[in-house]
Amino acid sequence: MEQTIAGLRVVVVGINYAPETTGIAPYTTDLCEHLAAAGAEVTAVAGLPHYPQWSVSQEYRGQRRAEETRNGVRVIRNAHFVPRTQGALRRGLYEGTFLMTSSRAVRGLTADLVIAVSPSLSGMTTGERIARRCGAPLGIIVQDLMGQAAGQSGIRGGGRVSAVVSRIERSGLNAADRVAVISDSFAEGVIATGVPADRVSVLRNHAHVQASDLDRHEARRRLGWDTDGFVVLHTGNMGHKQDLGNVIRTARLAQGANARLQFVFTGDGNQRHILEDLATGLDNVRFHDPIADDVYPVALRAADVLLVNERSTVVNMSLPSKLTSYFAAGRPVVAAVPPNGSTEREVARSGGGMTAPAGDPSTLLSTIQHLFDSPSRCDHLGAAGRRYATEHLSADAAHERLRAWVLTLMGADQPVVPTRQTEPGSVEIPARR
Repeated sequence: MEQTIAGLRVVVVGINYAPETTGIAPYTTDLCEHLAAAGAEVTAVAGLPHYPQWSVSQEYRGQRRAEETRNGVRVIRNAHFVPRTQGALRRGLYEGTFLMTSSRAVRGLTADLVIAVSPSLSGMTTGERIARRCGAPLGIIVQDLMGQAAGQSGIRGGGRVSAVVSRIERSGLNAADRVAVISDSFAEGVIATGVPADRVSVLRNHAHVQASDLDRHEARRRLGWDTDGFVVLHTGNMGHKQDLGNVIRTARLAQGANARLQFVFTGDGNQRHILEDLATGLDNVRFHDPIADDVYPVALRAADVLLVNERSTVVNMSLPSKLTSYFAAGRPVVAAVPPNGSTEREVARSGGGMTAPAGDPSTLLSTIQHLFDSPSRCDHLGAAGRRYATEHLSADAAHERLRAWVLTLMGADQPVVPTRQTEPGSVEIPARR
Protein backbone atom coordinates (compact mmCIF):
# COMPACT_ATOMS: atom_id res chain seq x y z
CA MET A 1 0.00 0.00 0.00
CA GLU A 2 2.82 2.40 0.89
CA GLN A 3 4.43 2.11 -2.55
CA THR A 4 1.24 3.01 -4.36
CA ILE A 5 -0.24 5.68 -2.08
CA ALA A 6 2.89 7.29 -0.65
CA GLY A 7 3.23 10.87 -1.81
CA LEU A 8 -0.40 11.29 -2.90
CA ARG A 9 -1.94 14.61 -1.93
CA VAL A 10 -5.35 13.66 -0.52
CA VAL A 11 -8.02 16.13 0.59
CA VAL A 12 -10.87 14.72 2.68
CA VAL A 13 -13.93 16.92 3.26
CA GLY A 14 -16.30 16.02 6.10
CA ILE A 15 -17.89 18.18 8.76
CA ASN A 16 -17.32 15.67 11.59
CA TYR A 17 -13.81 14.82 12.81
CA ALA A 18 -11.92 13.98 16.01
CA PRO A 19 -12.04 14.86 18.86
CA GLU A 20 -15.70 13.97 18.30
CA THR A 21 -15.96 10.38 19.52
CA THR A 22 -19.34 9.22 18.25
CA GLY A 23 -21.18 9.07 14.95
CA ILE A 24 -19.27 9.56 11.71
CA ALA A 25 -16.19 11.33 13.09
CA PRO A 26 -14.24 8.22 14.20
CA TYR A 27 -14.50 6.72 10.72
CA THR A 28 -13.49 9.87 8.84
CA THR A 29 -10.61 10.30 11.26
CA ASP A 30 -9.48 6.70 10.81
CA LEU A 31 -9.67 7.06 7.01
CA CYS A 32 -7.39 10.11 7.10
CA GLU A 33 -4.95 8.68 9.61
CA HIS A 34 -4.69 5.38 7.76
CA LEU A 35 -3.88 7.11 4.46
CA ALA A 36 -1.36 9.34 6.26
CA ALA A 37 0.30 6.30 7.82
CA ALA A 38 0.60 4.84 4.30
CA GLY A 39 2.61 7.88 3.25
CA ALA A 40 -0.06 10.12 1.73
CA GLU A 41 -0.09 13.87 2.41
CA VAL A 42 -3.56 14.17 3.90
CA THR A 43 -5.54 17.34 4.60
CA ALA A 44 -8.90 17.05 6.36
CA VAL A 45 -11.32 19.94 5.87
CA ALA A 46 -13.74 19.73 8.77
CA GLY A 47 -16.08 21.71 10.98
CA LEU A 48 -15.64 22.66 14.62
CA PRO A 49 -16.24 19.77 17.04
CA HIS A 50 -19.91 19.90 18.06
CA TYR A 51 -21.46 16.41 18.00
CA PRO A 52 -23.43 14.83 19.68
CA GLN A 53 -24.06 17.71 22.08
CA TRP A 54 -24.82 20.11 19.16
CA SER A 55 -22.71 22.78 20.82
CA VAL A 56 -19.17 23.75 19.81
CA SER A 57 -16.60 22.26 22.18
CA GLN A 58 -15.27 24.77 24.69
CA GLU A 59 -11.69 24.83 23.38
CA TYR A 60 -12.86 25.77 19.85
CA ARG A 61 -15.47 28.39 20.69
CA GLY A 62 -14.98 31.79 19.11
CA GLN A 63 -12.64 30.49 16.41
CA ARG A 64 -13.44 31.24 12.77
CA ARG A 65 -10.75 28.89 11.50
CA ALA A 66 -8.36 26.57 13.29
CA GLU A 67 -5.51 24.54 11.85
CA GLU A 68 -3.69 21.71 13.59
CA THR A 69 -1.90 18.45 12.93
CA ARG A 70 -3.36 15.26 14.43
CA ASN A 71 -1.53 11.96 13.96
CA GLY A 72 0.07 13.06 10.72
CA VAL A 73 -3.07 14.66 9.27
CA ARG A 74 -3.35 18.40 8.61
CA VAL A 75 -6.78 19.38 9.91
CA ILE A 76 -8.34 22.65 8.77
CA ARG A 77 -11.37 23.45 10.91
CA ASN A 78 -13.96 25.92 9.74
CA ALA A 79 -16.59 27.75 11.77
CA HIS A 80 -20.25 27.15 10.91
CA PHE A 81 -23.69 27.53 12.43
CA VAL A 82 -24.51 24.82 14.97
CA PRO A 83 -28.24 24.36 15.63
CA ARG A 84 -29.03 23.55 19.24
CA THR A 85 -32.53 22.48 18.14
CA GLN A 86 -33.25 20.81 14.84
CA GLY A 87 -35.47 22.07 12.04
CA ALA A 88 -35.30 22.38 8.27
CA LEU A 89 -34.25 26.04 8.35
CA ARG A 90 -31.59 25.49 11.00
CA ARG A 91 -30.26 22.46 9.14
CA GLY A 92 -30.08 24.57 6.00
CA LEU A 93 -28.02 27.19 7.85
CA TYR A 94 -25.77 24.45 9.22
CA GLU A 95 -25.09 23.15 5.70
CA GLY A 96 -24.89 26.57 4.05
CA THR A 97 -22.41 28.07 6.47
CA PHE A 98 -20.12 25.02 6.26
CA LEU A 99 -20.31 25.22 2.47
CA MET A 100 -19.10 28.83 2.57
CA THR A 101 -16.28 28.30 5.03
CA SER A 102 -15.08 24.94 3.66
CA SER A 103 -15.12 26.31 0.09
CA ARG A 104 -12.84 29.13 1.21
CA ALA A 105 -10.57 26.66 3.02
CA VAL A 106 -9.86 24.57 -0.11
CA ARG A 107 -9.06 27.47 -2.44
CA GLY A 108 -5.31 27.22 -1.93
CA LEU A 109 -5.14 23.44 -1.70
CA THR A 110 -3.93 21.06 -4.38
CA ALA A 111 -4.99 17.44 -4.56
CA ASP A 112 -4.33 14.22 -6.44
CA LEU A 113 -7.40 12.66 -4.85
CA VAL A 114 -10.48 14.12 -3.15
CA ILE A 115 -12.77 12.20 -0.81
CA ALA A 116 -16.01 13.71 0.51
CA VAL A 117 -17.98 12.21 3.38
CA SER A 118 -21.77 12.42 3.40
CA PRO A 119 -23.37 13.76 5.40
CA SER A 120 -22.99 16.64 4.85
CA LEU A 121 -24.34 17.80 1.51
CA SER A 122 -22.06 20.81 1.68
CA GLY A 123 -19.04 18.54 2.07
CA MET A 124 -19.95 16.81 -1.20
CA THR A 125 -20.24 20.17 -2.96
CA THR A 126 -16.92 21.43 -1.60
CA GLY A 127 -15.28 18.14 -2.54
CA GLU A 128 -16.62 18.36 -6.08
CA ARG A 129 -15.31 21.93 -6.44
CA ILE A 130 -11.73 21.15 -5.45
CA ALA A 131 -11.70 17.92 -7.47
CA ARG A 132 -12.83 19.77 -10.59
CA ARG A 133 -10.31 22.56 -10.06
CA CYS A 134 -7.41 20.17 -9.53
CA GLY A 135 -8.50 17.61 -12.14
CA ALA A 136 -8.46 14.98 -9.38
CA PRO A 137 -10.74 11.95 -9.03
CA LEU A 138 -13.58 12.36 -6.54
CA GLY A 139 -14.77 9.61 -4.23
CA ILE A 140 -17.78 9.96 -1.92
CA ILE A 141 -18.32 7.85 1.18
CA VAL A 142 -22.00 7.70 2.17
CA GLN A 143 -22.58 7.25 5.89
CA ASP A 144 -26.20 8.48 5.73
CA LEU A 145 -28.55 9.03 2.80
CA MET A 146 -29.49 12.66 3.27
CA GLY A 147 -32.53 12.79 1.01
CA GLN A 148 -34.21 9.95 2.84
CA ALA A 149 -33.02 11.35 6.16
CA ALA A 150 -34.79 14.67 5.55
CA GLY A 151 -38.11 12.92 5.15
CA GLN A 152 -37.67 10.12 7.71
CA SER A 153 -35.83 11.55 10.70
CA GLY A 154 -38.71 13.50 12.22
CA ILE A 155 -37.01 16.92 12.01
CA ARG A 156 -39.60 19.68 11.84
CA GLY A 157 -40.12 20.71 8.22
CA GLY A 158 -37.97 17.84 6.94
CA GLY A 159 -40.67 16.37 4.76
CA ARG A 160 -41.08 19.64 2.86
CA VAL A 161 -37.40 19.85 1.93
CA SER A 162 -36.82 16.15 1.24
CA ALA A 163 -37.25 16.56 -2.53
CA VAL A 164 -34.78 19.46 -2.62
CA VAL A 165 -32.21 17.59 -0.54
CA SER A 166 -32.64 14.49 -2.69
CA ARG A 167 -32.06 16.50 -5.85
CA ILE A 168 -28.83 18.03 -4.49
CA GLU A 169 -27.68 14.66 -3.17
CA ARG A 170 -28.39 12.97 -6.51
CA SER A 171 -26.36 15.58 -8.34
CA GLY A 172 -23.44 15.21 -5.92
CA LEU A 173 -23.39 11.42 -6.07
CA ASN A 174 -23.53 11.36 -9.85
CA ALA A 175 -20.59 13.78 -10.03
CA ALA A 176 -18.35 11.31 -8.20
CA ASP A 177 -16.00 8.88 -9.90
CA ARG A 178 -16.83 6.31 -7.25
CA VAL A 179 -19.26 6.06 -4.36
CA ALA A 180 -18.71 3.91 -1.29
CA VAL A 181 -21.54 2.97 1.06
CA ILE A 182 -21.50 1.33 4.48
CA SER A 183 -24.29 -1.19 3.88
CA ASP A 184 -25.87 -3.15 1.04
CA SER A 185 -29.20 -1.36 1.45
CA PHE A 186 -27.43 1.97 0.95
CA ALA A 187 -25.99 0.63 -2.30
CA GLU A 188 -29.51 0.03 -3.54
CA GLY A 189 -30.47 3.60 -2.59
CA VAL A 190 -27.44 5.13 -4.33
CA ILE A 191 -28.00 3.11 -7.49
CA ALA A 192 -31.61 4.32 -7.46
CA THR A 193 -30.32 7.91 -7.79
CA GLY A 194 -28.81 7.03 -11.15
CA VAL A 195 -25.25 6.14 -10.15
CA PRO A 196 -24.15 3.12 -12.23
CA ALA A 197 -23.79 -0.05 -10.16
CA ASP A 198 -20.18 -0.51 -11.26
CA ARG A 199 -19.28 2.81 -9.57
CA VAL A 200 -20.71 1.74 -6.19
CA SER A 201 -18.97 -0.42 -3.62
CA VAL A 202 -19.64 -1.49 -0.02
CA LEU A 203 -17.04 -0.40 2.54
CA ARG A 204 -18.39 -1.48 5.91
CA ASN A 205 -17.50 0.52 8.97
CA HIS A 206 -15.21 -1.37 11.31
CA ALA A 207 -15.23 -1.74 15.07
CA HIS A 208 -13.01 1.20 16.01
CA VAL A 209 -13.33 0.67 19.77
CA GLN A 210 -11.07 -1.85 21.49
CA ALA A 211 -13.41 -4.14 23.40
CA SER A 212 -12.96 -4.57 27.16
CA ASP A 213 -12.69 -8.01 28.73
CA LEU A 214 -13.77 -6.90 32.19
CA ASP A 215 -16.57 -8.88 33.74
CA ARG A 216 -19.83 -7.08 34.40
CA HIS A 217 -19.30 -6.63 38.12
CA GLU A 218 -15.81 -5.12 37.76
CA ALA A 219 -16.93 -2.85 34.92
CA ARG A 220 -19.77 -1.48 37.04
CA ARG A 221 -17.52 -1.04 40.04
CA ARG A 222 -15.18 1.13 37.96
CA LEU A 223 -18.08 3.24 36.73
CA GLY A 224 -19.76 3.52 40.11
CA TRP A 225 -22.92 1.84 38.79
CA ASP A 226 -25.32 -0.33 40.78
CA THR A 227 -24.13 -3.93 40.57
CA ASP A 228 -27.55 -5.54 41.04
CA GLY A 229 -29.76 -4.17 38.26
CA PHE A 230 -30.24 -5.50 34.72
CA VAL A 231 -28.90 -2.59 32.68
CA VAL A 232 -30.30 -1.69 29.26
CA LEU A 233 -27.84 0.82 27.81
CA HIS A 234 -28.29 3.40 25.06
CA THR A 235 -25.16 5.27 23.96
CA GLY A 236 -24.59 8.21 21.63
CA ASN A 237 -26.89 10.76 20.08
CA MET A 238 -30.28 11.58 21.56
CA GLY A 239 -31.94 13.15 18.54
CA HIS A 240 -35.10 12.98 16.48
CA LYS A 241 -34.31 9.86 14.49
CA GLN A 242 -33.50 7.88 17.66
CA ASP A 243 -37.05 8.53 18.96
CA LEU A 244 -35.97 7.66 22.50
CA GLY A 245 -39.33 8.62 23.94
CA ASN A 246 -40.23 5.05 23.02
CA VAL A 247 -37.60 3.82 25.49
CA ILE A 248 -38.90 6.13 28.23
CA ARG A 249 -42.37 4.70 27.68
CA THR A 250 -40.87 1.21 27.91
CA ALA A 251 -39.18 2.14 31.18
CA ARG A 252 -42.51 3.40 32.55
CA LEU A 253 -44.10 0.04 31.75
CA ALA A 254 -41.14 -1.78 33.27
CA GLN A 255 -41.27 0.14 36.55
CA GLY A 256 -44.35 -1.76 37.59
CA ALA A 257 -43.36 -5.08 36.01
CA ASN A 258 -39.70 -5.71 36.87
CA ALA A 259 -37.92 -3.55 39.43
CA ARG A 260 -34.49 -4.87 38.39
CA LEU A 261 -34.61 -3.41 34.86
CA GLN A 262 -32.57 -0.22 34.63
CA PHE A 263 -32.50 2.03 31.52
CA VAL A 264 -29.29 4.03 31.19
CA PHE A 265 -28.72 6.77 28.61
CA THR A 266 -25.17 7.98 27.96
CA GLY A 267 -24.46 10.74 25.47
CA ASP A 268 -26.11 13.97 24.47
CA GLY A 269 -28.25 15.50 21.76
CA ASN A 270 -30.95 18.03 21.02
CA GLN A 271 -33.68 15.84 22.55
CA ARG A 272 -31.95 15.03 25.83
CA HIS A 273 -33.67 17.70 27.92
CA ILE A 274 -37.05 16.57 26.57
CA LEU A 275 -36.27 12.96 27.47
CA GLU A 276 -35.20 13.95 30.96
CA ASP A 277 -38.54 15.70 31.43
CA LEU A 278 -40.40 12.62 30.15
CA ALA A 279 -38.52 10.45 32.65
CA THR A 280 -39.58 12.53 35.65
CA GLY A 281 -40.72 10.22 38.43
CA LEU A 282 -39.06 7.12 36.98
CA ASP A 283 -36.61 5.44 39.35
CA ASN A 284 -35.35 3.09 36.66
CA VAL A 285 -33.96 5.72 34.24
CA ARG A 286 -30.56 7.44 34.47
CA PHE A 287 -28.75 9.88 32.20
CA HIS A 288 -24.97 10.28 31.91
CA ASP A 289 -22.93 12.74 29.89
CA PRO A 290 -20.87 11.46 26.94
CA ILE A 291 -18.22 8.96 28.01
CA ALA A 292 -14.51 9.34 27.28
CA ASP A 293 -13.00 7.04 24.66
CA ASP A 294 -11.08 4.96 27.18
CA VAL A 295 -14.16 4.48 29.39
CA TYR A 296 -16.66 3.68 26.62
CA PRO A 297 -15.67 -0.01 26.26
CA VAL A 298 -16.04 -0.40 30.04
CA ALA A 299 -19.59 1.01 29.85
CA LEU A 300 -20.49 -1.46 27.11
CA ARG A 301 -19.23 -4.36 29.23
CA ALA A 302 -21.14 -3.03 32.25
CA ALA A 303 -24.45 -3.41 30.40
CA ASP A 304 -26.62 -6.50 30.15
CA VAL A 305 -28.26 -5.33 26.91
CA LEU A 306 -27.11 -2.75 24.37
CA LEU A 307 -30.00 -0.84 22.86
CA VAL A 308 -30.66 0.70 19.45
CA ASN A 309 -33.93 2.56 18.98
CA GLU A 310 -35.11 4.22 15.77
CA ARG A 311 -38.13 6.19 14.64
CA SER A 312 -40.61 4.03 12.74
CA THR A 313 -40.06 6.05 9.55
CA VAL A 314 -36.28 5.47 9.52
CA VAL A 315 -35.83 2.62 7.04
CA ASN A 316 -32.72 2.78 4.87
CA MET A 317 -31.37 6.28 5.53
CA SER A 318 -28.71 5.34 8.10
CA LEU A 319 -26.97 2.54 9.95
CA PRO A 320 -26.04 3.40 13.55
CA SER A 321 -22.25 3.54 13.78
CA LYS A 322 -22.33 2.29 17.36
CA LEU A 323 -23.42 -1.17 16.15
CA THR A 324 -19.82 -2.06 15.35
CA SER A 325 -18.78 -1.33 18.95
CA TYR A 326 -21.88 -3.04 20.31
CA PHE A 327 -21.10 -6.28 18.49
CA ALA A 328 -17.43 -6.19 19.51
CA ALA A 329 -18.40 -5.73 23.17
CA GLY A 330 -19.89 -9.21 23.38
CA ARG A 331 -23.21 -8.09 24.81
CA PRO A 332 -26.60 -8.87 23.23
CA VAL A 333 -28.12 -6.12 21.11
CA VAL A 334 -31.80 -5.24 21.18
CA ALA A 335 -32.91 -3.11 18.23
CA ALA A 336 -36.34 -1.46 18.26
CA VAL A 337 -36.35 -0.55 14.59
CA PRO A 338 -38.51 -0.60 11.44
CA PRO A 339 -38.83 -4.00 9.74
CA ASN A 340 -36.60 -4.71 6.73
CA GLY A 341 -34.51 -1.58 7.33
CA SER A 342 -30.72 -1.32 7.37
CA THR A 343 -30.43 -1.83 11.11
CA GLU A 344 -32.69 -4.87 11.30
CA ARG A 345 -30.75 -6.46 8.44
CA GLU A 346 -27.40 -5.81 10.12
CA VAL A 347 -28.54 -7.26 13.44
CA ALA A 348 -29.89 -10.34 11.65
CA ARG A 349 -26.66 -10.68 9.66
CA SER A 350 -24.59 -10.58 12.83
CA GLY A 351 -26.63 -13.10 14.80
CA GLY A 352 -25.84 -10.92 17.81
CA GLY A 353 -29.20 -9.58 18.85
CA MET A 354 -32.97 -9.45 18.79
CA THR A 355 -35.33 -6.95 17.20
CA ALA A 356 -38.66 -5.41 18.13
CA PRO A 357 -40.94 -3.16 16.05
CA ALA A 358 -40.16 0.55 16.26
CA GLY A 359 -42.54 2.58 18.40
CA ASP A 360 -43.94 -0.43 20.30
CA PRO A 361 -42.89 -0.17 23.97
CA SER A 362 -44.82 -3.27 25.05
CA THR A 363 -42.99 -5.52 22.58
CA LEU A 364 -39.67 -3.88 23.38
CA LEU A 365 -40.24 -4.60 27.07
CA SER A 366 -41.15 -8.23 26.40
CA THR A 367 -38.00 -8.63 24.27
CA ILE A 368 -35.83 -7.26 27.07
CA GLN A 369 -37.69 -9.40 29.62
CA HIS A 370 -36.96 -12.48 27.49
CA LEU A 371 -33.23 -11.78 27.78
CA PHE A 372 -33.58 -11.04 31.49
CA ASP A 373 -35.13 -14.49 31.94
CA SER A 374 -32.47 -16.27 29.84
CA PRO A 375 -28.82 -15.58 30.76
CA SER A 376 -27.72 -18.35 28.41
CA ARG A 377 -29.47 -16.61 25.52
CA CYS A 378 -27.66 -13.39 26.42
CA ASP A 379 -24.32 -15.19 26.39
CA HIS A 380 -25.08 -16.86 23.05
CA LEU A 381 -26.07 -13.61 21.32
CA GLY A 382 -23.13 -11.72 22.82
CA ALA A 383 -20.68 -14.34 21.60
CA ALA A 384 -22.21 -14.32 18.12
CA GLY A 385 -21.92 -10.53 17.91
CA ARG A 386 -18.28 -10.56 18.96
CA ARG A 387 -17.53 -13.31 16.45
CA TYR A 388 -19.18 -11.28 13.68
CA ALA A 389 -17.15 -8.21 14.63
CA THR A 390 -13.92 -10.21 14.59
CA GLU A 391 -14.60 -11.89 11.24
CA HIS A 392 -16.23 -9.04 9.30
CA LEU A 393 -15.72 -5.73 11.08
CA SER A 394 -12.00 -5.75 11.83
CA ALA A 395 -9.84 -2.70 11.10
CA ASP A 396 -7.54 -4.82 8.92
CA ALA A 397 -10.40 -5.94 6.69
CA ALA A 398 -11.78 -2.40 6.47
CA HIS A 399 -8.39 -0.96 5.57
CA GLU A 400 -7.88 -3.58 2.85
CA ARG A 401 -11.23 -2.65 1.30
CA LEU A 402 -10.28 1.03 1.55
CA ARG A 403 -6.97 0.31 -0.19
CA ALA A 404 -8.73 -1.35 -3.13
CA TRP A 405 -11.20 1.52 -3.38
CA VAL A 406 -8.51 4.22 -3.34
CA LEU A 407 -6.37 2.42 -5.90
CA THR A 408 -9.33 2.07 -8.22
CA LEU A 409 -10.11 5.78 -7.82
CA MET A 410 -6.52 6.50 -8.85
CA GLY A 411 -6.91 4.33 -11.95
CA ALA A 412 -5.05 1.27 -10.74
CA ASP A 413 -6.21 -2.10 -11.98
CA GLN A 414 -7.72 -3.11 -8.66
CA PRO A 415 -11.16 -4.56 -7.84
CA VAL A 416 -13.20 -2.35 -5.54
CA VAL A 417 -14.64 -5.34 -3.70
CA PRO A 418 -13.95 -9.07 -3.93
CA THR A 419 -15.67 -10.75 -6.88
CA ARG A 420 -17.73 -12.64 -4.35
CA GLN A 421 -18.20 -11.14 -0.92
CA THR A 422 -17.79 -13.45 2.02
CA GLU A 423 -19.93 -11.46 4.42
CA PRO A 424 -23.26 -13.14 5.09
CA GLY A 425 -26.19 -11.48 3.41
CA SER A 426 -24.07 -9.25 1.16
CA VAL A 427 -25.10 -8.23 -2.32
CA GLU A 428 -22.58 -8.63 -5.13
CA ILE A 429 -21.64 -5.34 -6.77
CA PRO A 430 -19.54 -5.44 -9.93
CA ALA A 431 -16.09 -3.91 -9.71
CA ARG A 432 -15.02 -1.14 -12.08
CA ARG A 433 -11.58 -1.68 -13.56
